[in-house]
Amino acid sequence: MRNTQLADKVKIVPAVVPTVGSIGASTATVVDGSAGYDRVMFVLSTGAATATATMSYKIQSSATSGGSYTDVSGAALTALDDTGGSKQYIIDMPVSAAKPFFKVVAAVGTAAFANSSIAILYRGDSYPVATSYATQLVTL
Repeated sequence: MRNTQLADKVKIVPAVVPTVGSIGASTATVVDGSAGYDRVMFVLSTGAATATATMSYKIQSSATSGGSYTDVSGAALTALDDTGGSKQYIIDMPVSAAKPFFKVVAAVGTAAFANSSIAILYRGDSYPVATSYATQLVTL
């Protein structure tokens, strides 16, 4: 019998708590990639964006859950503005055995920008992402 259930091959966890997008930093949740997954896909969903709204979004990694997090080179979305509302953005990247813990650093500036983010951990050696159905796809 062939197992075709996606839930058996991926783990979906929150990365940023859904928010109305008030000005300031979003509340990040630690994403633990140390359980045998070799890739992680961060999916940012944006909602309504007030005129002149801006947002920055980047991924940081660490060797331990409570450790010191540093920016992952190339894993960032820059200059999201009010034209980026009600869209999906994706950062798809490898999980490093040396730094398997991740946090999203997202900040809204100037005006409200609704957003949330999930992380999808998966075994990417067997299932590479081939097409993008997002507004922007960053693959590392």
